[in-house]
Parts: sequence; C-alpha cells; structure tokens
Amino acid sequence: MNERKIYPLFSTPLYTNNLGEFPKPDLRFLEYTHKTPSGESFSFLTSVDKNVLDRTDLQDMRALIMKEVDYCAREVYGVANNIEFYITNSWINIYGRGDQAGAHMHHNSLLSGVLYLQVPGTTGGELVFHREVQTQIPFPPALDLDVSSYNIYNCKSWAWQPKTNDICIFPSVVSHSVQPNNSDAMRWCLAFNVFVRGKFGAIHQLDLK
Repeated sequence: MNERKIYPLFSTPLYTNNLGEFPKPDLRFLEYTHKTPSGESFSFLTSVDKNVLDRTDLQDMRALIMKEVDYCAREVYGVANNIEFYITNSWINIYGRGDQAGAHMHHNSLLSGVLYLQVPGTTGGELVFHREVQTQIPFPPALDLDVSSYNIYNCKSWAWQPKTNDICIFPSVVSHSVQPNNSDAMRWCLAFNVFVRGKFGAIHQLDLK
C-alpha cells in the first residue's frame, strides 16, 4: 500500500484569520510621520505613537487581537497557560499609492502581527515573507534548482494577499516586506509586537514580569 506522507518539520507557522466586521475608531486624529525614531525615512506613513493599543478607545480592538494571539500561542505553538503573552508595541501604518516597505524583522519581540483595517481590494500590498538566507533547508541558498512549481517547501519567499479585517501573526525573527499599494485608496493596518512573562525553564528557570 502506498502511504506517502510529508512532515513539515521545524516549519515557520504563519497564522491568519479574518475577524469579520468590528467597530473601528477614527484613527485620522493620530499624528503620523515618514520618519523612524532613528531618522530614517519610510515611503508610507506611520503613527508617532508606538503604543496605540494602550488608548482607551482601542481596548475592544486590543481584546480582539489578544484573542488571536492566545489562540496562536496555545493551539499552534502549544505554549502552557502559565506563560502570559502580551502586546509590547502597537502602531498604525498607512500606505498610499506606490508605498511599500523593504525587508525587515521586528526586534526585541517574539511574535509580531498585522491587523488590516482597510484594504483596497487585491491591488498589490502583499505581505511577503523571506526565507532565512543562511538556511540550508531544503537546499543551500546559492543553489538555484529549476522547479516545476513553487510551494512552501522550495520557495525563497512567499506572498500573502490580505483582505480587510484579516489578521496575520508570525515569529518576529522572520524577514518580511510589503509590496507597493497599486490603488489610489489608502491601506490602513495596525502592527503589533508580542513578548512573554512568567516563570519557565526546567533547569535554568527564568522569571519575567
């Protein structure tokens, strides 16, 4: 009997869900900038406030996000309930026509995510994940084998097209970029970082508060 199986060992989980319609406060009153705290420039606009989910009028949205983070942590990663996952930073990004983001990762964080508040159809703006350049799995990065079709096992990057009310959660160490917005309509999204606290570790126990 033929019983071929594939086990995606040591894979990188990308969690997505669509939350359906939910109340969205008017975020136009926030202050936005093209600059990073270090003085670099973005093509898109980003909120000066990097803790927007601490605002009173965004607590319902925070609860929605934390429900998805907890599901991802417990059901996907299988982390025990005694370890608390919590949001450390959160900010709004606004992408106009042609705006994009280069490859980057999120520092001082374990998980990162994006909640898409307004997406103008399927007009670009894909979130692209990039394979670690030093990985030898399944093949060394300098070896360009011809393939009959690309899939999650052989690709060097993977693009995901978000829709309005989609949420995406991924390990912060994964390099990712954002394709240009090809619409005249603005794309609004809320990005966030997640860390942990609690006691863990069988031998060298760590207590993060």
